[in-house]
Amino acid sequence: MYQHISVVGILVPHRAELGPQVQEVLTRHGDAILSRAGLPDGDKENGIITLTLAADQARAEAVAADLRRLPGVTAASLSLR
Repeated sequence: MYQHISVVGILVPHRAELGPQVQEVLTRHGDAILSRAGLPDGDKENGIITLTLAADQARAEAVAADLRRLPGVTAASLSLR
């Protein structure tokens, strides 16, 4: 069982444009990602991604902060354990 579990929620505007940049950030943090689920927002121009991480709150917040550096991207983290 994992010692720490966190969740990061991500909203990506203009996903066709920003998707590659988001993917770069996720690849950098790939060692902590247990699962990733993504779906288009209603208009399919925006994306919604949820990550489950084997990471403490500090690491989850670092992932969210890296994502927030991208223009218009919203990301928030939550530590479950």
